[in-house]
Amino acid sequence: MTPRHADVLVVGGGLIGATTAFALRQAGHAVTVLDADLPGAAWRAAAGLLSPAAEGLMPDAPLGALAAESLRLWPAFAQQLEAASGMHVHYREGVLTRQPDGTWTRIPGEAQVHPPSVVRAALHGLPVHPGRVLTVHSQPEGVRLTTDQGPWQARTVILAAGAWSATFGLPVTPVQGQALLFTSPDAAAAPARAAGRRRGQGARTYTLTRPDGVYVGATVRRNNHGIPDPGACRWLQAAAGRLDPRLRNQPVQATLVGLRPVTPDSIPIVGPHPSTPGVLVATGHGRHGALLAPWTAQRLLDLLPPPPLLTPAGAA
Repeated sequence: MTPRHADVLVVGGGLIGATTAFALRQAGHAVTVLDADLPGAAWRAAAGLLSPAAEGLMPDAPLGALAAESLRLWPAFAQQLEAASGMHVHYREGVLTRQPDGTWTRIPGEAQVHPPSVVRAALHGLPVHPGRVLTVHSQPEGVRLTTDQGPWQARTVILAAGAWSATFGLPVTPVQGQALLFTSPDAAAAPARAAGRRRGQGARTYTLTRPDGVYVGATVRRNNHGIPDPGACRWLQAAAGRLDPRLRNQPVQATLVGLRPVTPDSIPIVGPHPSTPGVLVATGHGRHGALLAPWTAQRLLDLLPPPPLLTPAGAA
């Protein structure tokens, strides 16, 4: 079968893949996205909290430094997404954390976005093709991929395959996270509230107001199941009532399940593939994909050579 061709081919249309593809296109690259659209993609259950402090990422730690840098990039990045797509990503500054005495304190400079809106805005106008990548091989003329929808040939490939990255020889393990989305009439108007955290189900729980409701998450389980766990749902409902009594009488409108891609040292893998020339990697972000998305996109943009110059029509 004759392969289809692309200049830069991004494998994965989740939050990291989509935002990377968007940034590359904005810089003038010809970008194509391959998306398997598998159940359990991490962005479907992501909270969208842009808060290094709430996530316990200390500034003097390696991941904390990356988080602080990416957080600084988010306001301009959100504006670019909205201007290019005409869609809202619901970037809102101001995260409130509840103190032990019950009062709320605003964390300066921190914010939130709505991950599904970010993905939709980032992919707007990009060529997105279905397909699950099976193999990736470097060749003299570029990189060849086999997929369940046929072969592709690309000058450069960016693997943003999330929890499925181990398929391509990367040390990434899927960790299931589960969250609930509650109905709330005033969710769109309320500030982000990272309400107190409690231990349980391997997680620190919190509530977060979003445009589509009140998010309560999240559990942590080392498995690759993309389907809801009834026991985790019950635990989250109980935790929601403890964290915010208003949620005890609110209906659950959705159960969200995502497989977080986690590396052995919890540091994302962003850079050249260790053994496949012509392939870059963007994976292993764990629970911090939304927070680290702008930094990841900028890092990959810095690694790519400038886009080929187009010859004007009629030029010799």
